[in-house]
Amino acid sequence: MKSERSINTSIKLLPVIELPSAEGKANRALIVLHGWGANQHDLIPLAQSLKQPSTHCFFPNAPFDVSGTGGTGKGWFSFPMNENSKRERIKSRETLISLVNDVQEKGFTPKEIVLVGFSQGAGMCLDVMLHMKTPIGAVVALSGFLMDGEKMKGREDLPTETPIFAAHGLYDPILPLKQSKETLHTLKELGFSLTWQEYPIAHEISHDEIGDIRVFLKKVFGTTS
Repeated sequence: MKSERSINTSIKLLPVIELPSAEGKANRALIVLHGWGANQHDLIPLAQSLKQPSTHCFFPNAPFDVSGTGGTGKGWFSFPMNENSKRERIKSRETLISLVNDVQEKGFTPKEIVLVGFSQGAGMCLDVMLHMKTPIGAVVALSGFLMDGEKMKGREDLPTETPIFAAHGLYDPILPLKQSKETLHTLKELGFSLTWQEYPIAHEISHDEIGDIRVFLKKVFGTTS
């Protein structure tokens, strides 16, 4: 995420890239959300590196165009935060909840759906999960943050059954570790099971991180990878 860029809200959501299971009928779905200024292609290597068996992956593009990227960079809401950010975030959330519903119509139960996101995409994963009527299988939030955590403290209908894996780089210059850790640990106060990891990296994803995500998913779903 680079602060000098802005968002053009006239850009619409593009088609979702799908990678079907290579091992027959899928019994799990990953919905993978890219970071600000990237696009739906960015995290395909991550999903492939997770080597999850019988998994169907979905890669949506964020709905807003990020200027300075030649039309290729997308955002879920304006950054730095401005008067449009909340409205854009709600629009993105509604679009993603619709995608989760579409994935269910393809034959996946909510408990078989995992939201995976990096940076702003991680924030959106948590935002979507907190506003789902039915708990989903898990959330993987990488180098991200929790939005409106304080407002969530008054809710009695939170989907606390959803386990969360969250990780961050010790040397992240874009989103400092302290800021991310403080917001995400609010999830523990809200009653969620939070697996937290820190790595000696910047604003990126490491090999060790991928390995820990695989361990987390194996623990949640009880499958081998």
